[in-house]
Amino acid sequence: HTVNIAEHYLLNTRLYNSILLCFFQGEEIDSLQKIHIFNMEKLKNSELRLAEAEQKIRELALNIKRKEELIKELVRTGKDAQSVSRQYSLKITKLEQEIEQAKRELAETQKQLQELDSKELRDIPEKVMLQRACQKKMEAAKLKVQREARELEQKMAQMKHQQSKIQKRLCEESEKKKQLEAELQQDQQQIKVGFFLFPYDKE
Repeated sequence: HTVNIAEHYLLNTRLYNSILLCFFQGEEIDSLQKIHIFNMEKLKNSELRLAEAEQKIRELALNIKRKEELIKELVRTGKDAQSVSRQYSLKITKLEQEIEQAKRELAETQKQLQELDSKELRDIPEKVMLQRACQKKMEAAKLKVQREARELEQKMAQMKHQQSKIQKRLCEESEKKKQLEAELQQDQQQIKVGFFLFPYDKE
């Protein structure tokens, strides 16, 4: 009878242990499943943040390229404006040289006329004809000087107006270029540092 009780106790103990083992195994499996689901969610979120970061990098790279093109265009515009200014300067220099040449021609004609007046030519008609030719030449030289002086004055006024516009435009574009360069540097720094990249989970 005592043996039967012992066997019964042992059987119950084994059964209890089996039940406990199944229970704890079930708990462990459930816990592992939860951990697996949690890790899968973390992986999915990380992949989403990575995709967003890669998209941000592509957008920044495109933005950088666009700003670099704008800066190049501003540099070209500045060079074009300086070229226009140089062209005006060359035209004015040429006009000034032409005026000086016309003045020299006028002075030479006046000198010839004075020399002609001082000479006692026997042939009076020839002297009159030469005087008239010199006077005509002198009048033409005077008109040329006056015409070129007016043209020079107009060119000077145009140049001053153009230079004022160019200077204003260059100042505006210089500021715009500085702003673009600052933004470009900031964009490049964002890509270099990568602060916008998804943070790693600490859990």
